[in-house]
Amino acid sequence: MNQLSKQDYVAVGYVQKPHGLKGEVVIAFEKEYEETLDVVELIFIDLDGGLVPFFIEGEGVTFRSDESLICSLSFIDSVNKAKELVGCNVYVAQFDVIASDDQGVVSTLIGMIAFDAKFGEIGMISRVDDFSGNLVITVDHPRSEILIPLSDEVIVSVDEEKREIHLTCPEGLIEIYLD
Repeated sequence: MNQLSKQDYVAVGYVQKPHGLKGEVVIAFEKEYEETLDVVELIFIDLDGGLVPFFIEGEGVTFRSDESLICSLSFIDSVNKAKELVGCNVYVAQFDVIASDDQGVVSTLIGMIAFDAKFGEIGMISRVDDFSGNLVITVDHPRSEILIPLSDEVIVSVDEEKREIHLTCPEGLIEIYLD
C-alpha cells in the first residue's frame, strides 16, 4: 500500500481534544489557515507516521476562535475513537491552501534553522505565535523547546534562500531552557 507523501501536504494544526459524545473533535490550527479550513472538505491526520484522509461531515466546521474549530470526521463516531486522534497533526493538501494576508512572517519563519551568536545552531523553528503583537518563535532544540521573543534587537539577519535566521538572544535566555 502506498503512503501519502507529506511533501504534498501542509501541517495546519493538531487534534486538541474530543468534543461532545458523538466523536466530534476540536482542532487547534494556525491562524493563517482559517480560510482554508472553512472551505476544505478533506483533511489528513498523521496516524503512526502516515497521513490518513478524513472527510469533514455534517455542517462542516464550527469555529470556536480564530485558532480552534469543532468538526465531525468520517468514521469517527464515538468519544473513544475521537480520543485516539488527540495530539495527532492535521494536514491539508497544498493545492487546497488559500493564501492568507496574515501569512507573511509566520509562513516564512517556520522551518528555518535558528542560530544564536553565542550558541551557534540551536534548532528548527516549529511555531510562530503572536501574543498581542509580540512575535515568539518556538525552536526545537534536541534537549528542549526554546521560546524566543522576536524584536529588532534580537534578529541579526534572515536568509530566506538558506532558510536561516541569525539571532542575538538576551543573556541567559537559552540557558534557562537547557539547564
